[in-house]
Amino acid sequence: MNMFRLWRLFHRSGTRGTSGRTSALAIVAFASATAVFLTVLGGLHGFIWRASADHTFGCMINSNRCAPGTYETWSKTLAHADKLVATVGDGHWTADQATAVMNTYSDGYVLLAAFASLLLIVPFVALAGSAARLAASRRDARLAALRLAGATTAQVTKLTALDAGGQALLGALVGMAGYFALIPAIMLLDFQNQHFTFEQLWVGLPALAAVTVGVTLLALVSALVALRRVAITPLGVMQRTGQPMPSAWRALIFLAVLAVGYLLLNSISAFAHLGQMVVYAIIFGVFFLGFAMVNVVGTWVVAMRARVVAMRARSRAKHPKDAATMIAMRRILDNPKRAWRNVSGVALAVFIAGMTSVCGLLATGIGGNHDPFDPSMLYMRDIAMGGFLTLAFAAVLAAVSSGVMQTGNVYDQADEYRMLALEGTDEATLDKARMMEVITPLNTVMAVSLGCSVLLLFPILATSLLNPASLLTLAAGIGLCYALMVLGGCAANHAAHGLGHAGYRMDD
Repeated sequence: MNMFRLWRLFHRSGTRGTSGRTSALAIVAFASATAVFLTVLGGLHGFIWRASADHTFGCMINSNRCAPGTYETWSKTLAHADKLVATVGDGHWTADQATAVMNTYSDGYVLLAAFASLLLIVPFVALAGSAARLAASRRDARLAALRLAGATTAQVTKLTALDAGGQALLGALVGMAGYFALIPAIMLLDFQNQHFTFEQLWVGLPALAAVTVGVTLLALVSALVALRRVAITPLGVMQRTGQPMPSAWRALIFLAVLAVGYLLLNSISAFAHLGQMVVYAIIFGVFFLGFAMVNVVGTWVVAMRARVVAMRARSRAKHPKDAATMIAMRRILDNPKRAWRNVSGVALAVFIAGMTSVCGLLATGIGGNHDPFDPSMLYMRDIAMGGFLTLAFAAVLAAVSSGVMQTGNVYDQADEYRMLALEGTDEATLDKARMMEVITPLNTVMAVSLGCSVLLLFPILATSLLNPASLLTLAAGIGLCYALMVLGGCAANHAAHGLGHAGYRMDD
């Protein structure tokens, strides 16, 4: 059979027709990840543009790389800003004076924007990986069937690469269009007492090409890794064997690293003699490592929580809600990694919500100074707004990733849903089970991530964390994450209602 006929057979809609839907979901996920990542990268580029004499990264880190004459002009601008600081002091600032002085904060903006970009790489990769796994989950079954029908390994490999690469490339191109659509909205934001321009937010063609290639390569690697199972044992793919339970060593590593991070932050003043940049690097490093440890312990915590809830429901086993609980917990325990991936993006969003709540507190006033153009006030307000933007981007990435994965799980488990319906399980019970399959890990990850964030912030800010304004901001951030994740669960239920549970049995 030639490749053209094999390609048509592979993409035939068939009776169950979920392949086209999962492909569309994968493209949406790739597009969302690309659009958000390019937007954040554009913001970082804008801050580098402002912090450099000739608007290049090389000039910002080394004055010898600056274009001729640009560094001298830049130095005069900074010297004028220093004179303004010495002259105005704590007096009344004008808008033009504040804008001039904000140039002296440019390096700090670049550092904070780079840290936010580094944090968002995690949910970006998670969302792109979710899209690749979603497409692979349905692709594997079809490829396994083709292998059993006599397709060669080379044919299957070509089909996989073409299908995965095509989806990722199309999603990346749609994401670029989304990036262009978001630029006008970002230009309305006010950082350093001035708006961004298109030139500042434009990342350039090389960056667009690099992101497109990166997304496509990520999809190809994920697809080819999954292909190994099809090439080696197609019958194993069709059997869909369960995943092993996570071990308790994850919790021990999490607690040990968290204790070391707490001690480092509690004694941060001991590193002051090494310089401000070293202190910032330690603080940011500890927070980033803390979030990484949340991802390490997440699968184990979710599995343990599901086991406890299942035992409690089994001991009662009388209320109709217990049936939905048992179904949901059984699915979580069948594949804890999948349950964790559904909500892992929220871990970062809640982690950022904790830090953003403190930024909002600091932005409310310094020493009772409420001059709207005071540079220190503007700097704190910009940090707060940047934190809110990072939280929004992280929440959107988490919601899209969760919605895509949940909806993909519905299509992937269509046979199970139909069998449950044929056995008499009503639609309302299945809807509750699907929602609990999300809400239980969601509550767990929020508790763990928020507790980790507050613990690491406490040595730096102590009782300031209990300020009503800080707590209100934190509650708003968590509420945003919750609302977006519930929308993803509702989307999964909507997709499940369109499956037609009683259409046929697994052995038809």
